Amino acid sequence: MKILKFIIPVIFLCFVNTYEAAAQETKKEINNLEEEIRANEEMLVSGVEGLERIKKRFEKKAGEKKNTRKEIERKRKIFRNVEARLATLDKEIKKQKKKLVKLQEKLNDEEAESETKTVVKTESETKEEKTSFVNNEEELAERQERLKKAREKLDRERKEREAKYLKEQEELLKEAEKLNQLDNEIKVEKEKIDKQKEAIRNKKIAENREKINELEDDIIVNEEILISGEEGLKRAQTKLDEVKADSNSTQKSITRKQSIVAKIQKRLDKIKAEIQEKKNAIYKLNNPS
Repeated sequence: MKILKFIIPVIFLCFVNTYEAAAQETKKEINNLEEEIRANEEMLVSGVEGLERIKKRFEKKAGEKKNTRKEIERKRKIFRNVEARLATLDKEIKKQKKKLVKLQEKLNDEEAESETKTVVKTESETKEEKTSFVNNEEELAERQERLKKAREKLDRERKEREAKYLKEQEELLKEAEKLNQLDNEIKVEKEKIDKQKEAIRNKKIAENREKINELEDDIIVNEEILISGEEGLKRAQTKLDEVKADSNSTQKSITRKQSIVAKIQKRLDKIKAEIQEKKNAIYKLNNPS
């Protein structure tokens, strides 16, 4: 009986410690996921702003020269590329938030299992927890509002492009007629040139030009996302500096914001590497051996 009285409490404590360890692991997973969501939301908001800059850039170029069908299609491709990335990012955020809800439910269950263990908090710890909760609640409301505005802006951009589509189709039909006429004239002139030599030369140039155009389009997209991401990084860094300067901030809050900054920086470094890689490819195409 004495042995049983000793073993039963030990077993009970083992169960409690197990539940507490599981809860701590779940909390770490929740914190990491929240940081991923924060980084993705910053990229989404900044990406919508980048989409607006692309639009203004194209509108400025439209005033400099008349757009051909190929130029219009090229611009649409860039818009679709950016919108597709933003849509994918938006879906990822929603998916992560669903996962976050499940993890929070899991954490509640794990904490409920370990309720028998009494945790004594000092007065300073209780005050710190309340302050952190209020800050997180206000910050969450701010993030939700910014994300809502970003989605609304993206939706407006999409509707505006759809409204312009029919008008562009009429212009493209007229442009197509001119291009057909021009194409016929070019064919007549080409008959006067050495067909075999020019065919080989033009084929190589055309192939390289098409590849260069695709690479340049990708660079434009990546550069705009890079600019937007750097702005998001500045905002995240500013928030980190504010938290560091706040005497009420906890080390946990500072570490969390540092992690967000690091994740955004990692994404930007990857984009920079992609841009440089494509520029190197363009250089090789412009300078064939």
